Amino acid sequence: MIAEAIARLRDKRIHVVGLSGTEGAAVAQFLLEHGVTSITAHDLQTAEGFPAAFRRYHGGWMDPAAQEAAIRRLLGGPIQLRFRDRYLEDIARAEVIYAGQAWFRHPENAPVARARDAGTPLSSMTELFFETVPCPILGVTGTNGKFTVVQLAAEMLAESGRRTFVSGNDRTHVPILYRLRDVARDAILVLEISNRQLVGLRYSPRIAVITNLAPHHLDDHGSFEAYVRVKSGILAHQGTSDRAILNADDPPTWGLAGMARGAVVPFSRLREVDEGACIVAGRITVRLGGREDRLCDVSELAVPGTHMVENALAAALAARCAGASPEAVASALRAFRGLPYRMRFVAEVSGVRFYEDSLATNPAAAAAAIRALTSARWPARSRSVPCAPCC
Repeated sequence: MIAEAIARLRDKRIHVVGLSGTEGAAVAQFLLEHGVTSITAHDLQTAEGFPAAFRRYHGGWMDPAAQEAAIRRLLGGPIQLRFRDRYLEDIARAEVIYAGQAWFRHPENAPVARARDAGTPLSSMTELFFETVPCPILGVTGTNGKFTVVQLAAEMLAESGRRTFVSGNDRTHVPILYRLRDVARDAILVLEISNRQLVGLRYSPRIAVITNLAPHHLDDHGSFEAYVRVKSGILAHQGTSDRAILNADDPPTWGLAGMARGAVVPFSRLREVDEGACIVAGRITVRLGGREDRLCDVSELAVPGTHMVENALAAALAARCAGASPEAVASALRAFRGLPYRMRFVAEVSGVRFYEDSLATNPAAAAAAIRALTSARWPARSRSVPCAPCC
């Protein structure tokens, strides 16, 4: 797949927008590694400010020595560089443009939109994943819970013995473009896909999960309806043999079932389903192909809250659809202790339990956390806190 992608690009005039960022740098280095040199790269930094910006965007996962080597490669190689004073110069001459996921949020990038509207193909790092990764992709999107589902599903698959790769919409995971040499056809990539990464994406994963949909990123899309349309893009290019895993309890998500071309497999916390994932006698249960696996009791989940039950159902169903064993799925569910910044238990001091949930950056996520901490698990400790002045 890499050879085919490179063959299509080798003789093209390629422009990369946002060279210091995670996505732009990954694309540029991938192209250079495979002999593509007709690259013009743009960045709003000055030439002097570029190294510091690169380090800032890559510090979460790239060690300092690798950062310095990458900076030298990008600045000292055959790439034509267009920094702040010449930003987007000659973009109209591009034959292919690669831009970071938030490019459309910046007024300075209006020439990119004009080039796209004039017919220049606009691509992305995420699109390049689909064009070069040789193994199946399990993709997850949604307003909340998507990276928890990604991590849980990946742990389930890895515990089953499957070579598993994870790439997330954050700065702590290595973009898979840097690891393609390690990815075999029998591996699996579990990929978190954000709303911005779905804009214009021309591919869909073999297994697509939508966790839930609530108002978020409305400044990106203008309305909740437009946001839902963008999120539905994860299903748009699936084939008839692919699977769409949807939250049957969430009306905006379940409303997308009709557009799926492959099998729709629901998960539900509120009712039993004949095919999919649900709660049976208090246990996380997956029913697929006439087989039922009751995996673990809801009370065994270490992270509190109904939202975690839904995440567990989605991850268990996705992992089983991808071939994980019931035993591995159950083991991963029991062992999971949460992720940093996502409703993670920190400590207990003088009988008070502290949880850290700083990534609850939208009302639905914050409400889920509050519900979790006022649940029946700690009825004697529940307290009413007036929130109206803060809302």
